Amino acid sequence: MAGAKEKTRKQPPARSAKAPAKAKPAAKTAARPAARPVVVPKPAAAPAAVTTPTPPSGWVGVPSSPKAPRPLVRGDFVLDKLQQVALTATNLDASTEFYRDVLGLKFLARFDPPGLAFFSLGGGVRLLLSATASAAMLYFAVDDIEGAVNELKKRGVSFLHAPGLIHRDDAGDFGKKGTEEWMAFFRDPSGNVLALVERR
Repeated sequence: MAGAKEKTRKQPPARSAKAPAKAKPAAKTAARPAARPVVVPKPAAAPAAVTTPTPPSGWVGVPSSPKAPRPLVRGDFVLDKLQQVALTATNLDASTEFYRDVLGLKFLARFDPPGLAFFSLGGGVRLLLSATASAAMLYFAVDDIEGAVNELKKRGVSFLHAPGLIHRDDAGDFGKKGTEEWMAFFRDPSGNVLALVERR
């Protein structure tokens, strides 16, 4: 009987050894649900985070953004008439003689101070020589300078100042006597100065 009791005592440890074997399937079942959130929800959430900010950053408040410009359509306001071109003249006397006497441009007027010389380029376009001009400067003729400024502001252009009277042609150097020239200046993306001009 002592031998039978020993056999009975050895059996319970054999049952406890089987208990960990039953726990293994439970561990496999727990591992399967953990893999589902990694595969399904995260890829679905990533595109939403990338797509949502794109339209506001491209359009809201920046209609003329270089990343997403709005193509112009027929009837939109455009700058297509040149009024004046400005060039730097480090020596105004020498430059005036060169453009007038060497190149043969029609001399219009000179103002000292501030040191400006004007020539006709034909078709109503003028050349301005000045020691303070940019390396090259374009002046665009417009019929309504306030309207043109407002339209370009909508497209993201920042003006250096509001439209203002720059010159009154009392002598008739550039056409009809008493004509006023109103201008507004702005810069292109490279820092070149451009201008709008309305003759009144």
